[in-house]
Amino acid sequence: MLANVVVIDRDPSRRRRAASLLGLNALVAVSVLAAFGPRTIADDKPAAAPPKAEATAKPKTAPKPAKPAPPSPPRPKRTVTAPTITSADLDTQIAAFLAKNSPKVTPAPITSDVEFVRRVHFDVSGAPPTPEQVRSFVADSRTDKRARLIDELLGSPDHARNWARYWRDVVRFHATNQNVAQIRYDALEDWLSKQLQGNRPWDEIVADIITATGRNDENGAVAFALANEVKPVELAGEVSRVFMGVQIQCAQCHDHKTDSWKQQQFHEFAAFFAGARPRNVQKAMMGQRPVFAVEPLPRTRYSRPDNNDPKKQIPVSPRFFLSSSQSSQKLPDGMTTKQLRDLAASYVTGQDNPWFARSYVNRVWTVLMGEGFYDAVDDLGPERTAKAAEILEPLADQWQKGGYDVRWLFRTLLNTKTYQRRVRATASPAGKTQLASNCPSRLRSDQILEALELALGLPAEIPATNDGKKAPVPAVLTSNGGPAKGKKAIEAAGLAGAPAAAKGQAKAVRAGGLRGSFNALFGADPSIAGDEVLGTIPQALFLMNGPVVHNRTQAKPGTVLGRILASAPDEKAALDALYLRVLSRRPTAKEVQICADHLAAVGNRNEAFEDIYWSLVNTTEFISRR
Repeated sequence: MLANVVVIDRDPSRRRRAASLLGLNALVAVSVLAAFGPRTIADDKPAAAPPKAEATAKPKTAPKPAKPAPPSPPRPKRTVTAPTITSADLDTQIAAFLAKNSPKVTPAPITSDVEFVRRVHFDVSGAPPTPEQVRSFVADSRTDKRARLIDELLGSPDHARNWARYWRDVVRFHATNQNVAQIRYDALEDWLSKQLQGNRPWDEIVADIITATGRNDENGAVAFALANEVKPVELAGEVSRVFMGVQIQCAQCHDHKTDSWKQQQFHEFAAFFAGARPRNVQKAMMGQRPVFAVEPLPRTRYSRPDNNDPKKQIPVSPRFFLSSSQSSQKLPDGMTTKQLRDLAASYVTGQDNPWFARSYVNRVWTVLMGEGFYDAVDDLGPERTAKAAEILEPLADQWQKGGYDVRWLFRTLLNTKTYQRRVRATASPAGKTQLASNCPSRLRSDQILEALELALGLPAEIPATNDGKKAPVPAVLTSNGGPAKGKKAIEAAGLAGAPAAAKGQAKAVRAGGLRGSFNALFGADPSIAGDEVLGTIPQALFLMNGPVVHNRTQAKPGTVLGRILASAPDEKAALDALYLRVLSRRPTAKEVQICADHLAAVGNRNEAFEDIYWSLVNTTEFISRR
């Protein structure tokens, strides 16, 4: 009978099947005897004792020691020479460029203090100035007050946070991994903010991102690799695009169709990123997110498919594709994951690679001036021509030789007349002229949220907690005074219309609180040209019909408008206070007249001011950098 004779095996699944037939006693026998190998057992026979080991058995040989990794090839160390170029020097170079290339165009005039204070607050700290800050700056009679304000803002934590959010979005909008819980963009933002607040050199920050390993709850820099699934081909394309402005990813499957990059060059660069994998080191628990890590592997060999026979793999050795000192040398076999990534970081950020500096300077210039030296901030490279190379290249060269000082670059650009010129519509001939004026652009989603918080008097948003616990949904997500929660909070705020690419509003809230859900609705890729970022119907509906804006623009006690109307001595003072709160300026004479006419037509003071308040929040000016 089957119940009397069973063949015992080490296989756990077979042991479980045996247990179901034999009952508890047989299960005990199976557990004991499985350690001695397969054998036959009968109920009426005692189990045979295991055979004694032969005296002549050979001792086990110890495993061979791992072969030591070869030494990494030497790389030139960074040297620092203090930059000599000044803001005035840049203005002189730009004036010469305009005189040569656009002699009939008159540069735009310098901004007023009111225009400047709003622009520089958004560009540096990511938020509008308060009415008190506007009044104080305008009343300041010191001739160097603009330079003083620039220094003050650059040293603030808000500057670091603003630009950490910028780079977070640069990574996020091109991520191939759509599981935000694995990546933890909030941890990346926190890590970047800390680095920028300490004014670490940009090459050191990028090197840490490229070489990052470990847990995402301990090292926020690993989010970059996790966003790209720790895949060599994805990392190669994104490292090149983000940090050098060179699009080489099109050469993954074939030689580039328009540029000179070869498929072999792409895979040689990808080989630097072999030898690591993502790993779930802690499952999601109640109230906590899972923890993922970038884990180095002992094997770092890399191969690519043979184009003639996809079943075959062709071994590929690492090699940097851009010309720099020693980049073409053959690397020794057996290098560790850390060695390869350290070497890749040194090639990317090295002072012998001009594209690293040009890419960063061009990105920052594009944000601050509204236009850059290239049509796309992530598509530079040897085969693209800068619009004003005689300005970009010396600036990038000095910033690079000066040790990649981020604040020095910002301070130098912000103090130029070019930055401080008024905006011109790009549709006009003068507005199309390179460097003749500043160019308007749409605010990023984080900046729009900051503007809404100030304009509507919303409570400070509550982000996801650093320990991964779900953050409470802040009171901003309310409809009738009481806090809404979960899905209802999203619907109440009008955030339910966010793009499907956000991979679910609930995930966005868990991953980043209100800011995560708001960014899912208003977010845009920072690498896209500003004039290509268009509004959407859900965004318009949120501002026009959403209960947050509707309820917060009412003239009730305790609201911004309610307090203004209760304290303003007259209608003009109330208008001034409202405009300063929403647009960081006072109304023009024409706007005062329009508002006065509306007040007279409506007849109800509160209702008329509610209409004006709502209209200001829904202007293009409110969501624009000007």
